[in-house]
Amino acid sequence: MGHNEFVDDDESVEPYEVRLTDEALYAYADIPSRGVRGRVGMLLDFLAMHPYYGQAYAPYYPSARPPVPCRIFFCDHYGVYYHVNEEARIVTVMTIEDERRNPLLRFGGIN
Repeated sequence: MGHNEFVDDDESVEPYEVRLTDEALYAYADIPSRGVRGRVGMLLDFLAMHPYYGQAYAPYYPSARPPVPCRIFFCDHYGVYYHVNEEARIVTVMTIEDERRNPLLRFGGIN
């Protein structure tokens, strides 16, 4: 994958606003590795121009399903779960999770 693959040729497109829920913000701040935290931050910025970067998240078991349709991308062993509101042009990062945790607890703090 070359460096220029992520460059957007059409700079006239208005970027999406990227918002983090409180849960996601605290999880982001708690990533112990500065390097991983920096890479996650760069990918969060990347979502402003490429909100469909991640794959659709559709777990098999109902208890791990989020309250709204979402997407996920991975950085190291962290999963970043987010929702794209196309109409409002907002990407809401719902949670950033260490994927070594119990998946049945995912989205527990989101109403």
